[in-house]
Amino acid sequence: MKTITPRELFFSIFFILFVIVAYAGPDDVHAEEKPLVFSTWEGFEVDKCASIWLIKRFVDENAFIKFSPRGEEIKEGIPFDTPDAKLRRYHNMSTFESILKHYNLRDQKLLYIGKIIHDIEVNIWERKALKETLMVQKAVNEIITNSKNNDEIIDKSLKYFDSLYIKIFRK
Repeated sequence: MKTITPRELFFSIFFILFVIVAYAGPDDVHAEEKPLVFSTWEGFEVDKCASIWLIKRFVDENAFIKFSPRGEEIKEGIPFDTPDAKLRRYHNMSTFESILKHYNLRDQKLLYIGKIIHDIEVNIWERKALKETLMVQKAVNEIITNSKNNDEIIDKSLKYFDSLYIKIFRK
């Protein structure tokens, strides 16, 4: 039985990897380019609208948001803003903040928007900590109330949070 030298082993592994990369189909090599699917229950509130904006602007701009009836088990995609989801509201964190944490998003403007959403979602009974809180809450609730369907709510929310993001820290 012949002993393989380290050099022969290296070149054998290198050749195998070269063949795999050279002959793999495009879907095999670039699977991460497929849009992510994020799944949640029907119904909107400020935290969900802000979270969808965060997902579509900073996690995957082509992400697809799938809605299921309230209470139905999420079987497809990455669950968010449901009681059993990893990306959800906790006693001390909004869904928006859990997405920031999970995807390690540290942009100062995003963190500040996270504080606003926290003030709305978690700081329910206390005096609001930030001057923008009530304005954001009112604006997003008007979007939800005055829109005809999910797509319109999402579209208007994306525009609203884009504008808020630009205005943050502007004096």
